[in-house]
Amino acid sequence: MAYQVSIFLENKIGHLERVTAVLKEAEINIRTMNLNHTASGWGILNLVVSNPILARQLLVEKGLSAALREIVVIEMKDQPGGLDDLLKEIVKAGVNFTNAYGRSAYANENAYFVIDTEDVVDAREKLQKAGLKIIADDKVYGESKS
Repeated sequence: MAYQVSIFLENKIGHLERVTAVLKEAEINIRTMNLNHTASGWGILNLVVSNPILARQLLVEKGLSAALREIVVIEMKDQPGGLDDLLKEIVKAGVNFTNAYGRSAYANENAYFVIDTEDVVDAREKLQKAGLKIIADDKVYGESKS
């Protein structure tokens, strides 16, 4: 199971840096991030990191509101139309998501599409039945190049 760390942050100078400082000190690498503004000066920071369980623990110890959310990470082509092609397959599979973002490391190689959904188990089953490639956790976290 792959996880993202979701952090509730006030939109003030230095608050994002508080998060990155904790991760830097623990030598936890940020693989992907998505920062969204919500309402009344607050936002949600979603991170895919090299060690999500430790990251969440350390962030909470530093007084930050952090939670683990299970995610599904799917391979997609890193080319024009790659996301559109993937989304058509996700629609055919009948999977809805509440949050999503992408990651690409090198041009013209496969990229990753991160899906945060209410029912991860159901989504994973449907996506696999549709023939979509779910990325292994070690690749999601950057521990393997295979």
